[in-house]
Amino acid sequence: MNLGINYDRLLNRAKYKYVIPIIAAKRAETLKNLDELKGVTEKKDYVRISLKELEEGKIQVKNSALLDSLSK
Repeated sequence: MNLGINYDRLLNRAKYKYVIPIIAAKRAETLKNLDELKGVTEKKDYVRISLKELEEGKIQVKNSALLDSLSK
């Protein structure tokens, strides 16, 4: 199944492959909560939307210095 997401570009945005799903899940949860507050009842694939945003550089990793220090 192709989601139209280039994982190599995602790895350029976030150095660690295990951070990508965490970022996507947190952003997807935020998007879902915002839609609920607005009263939107339409079903969306929030994880795919958040992965696309990360790939396009619309969202970034916070505390990348902390991640670097933890990986040592």
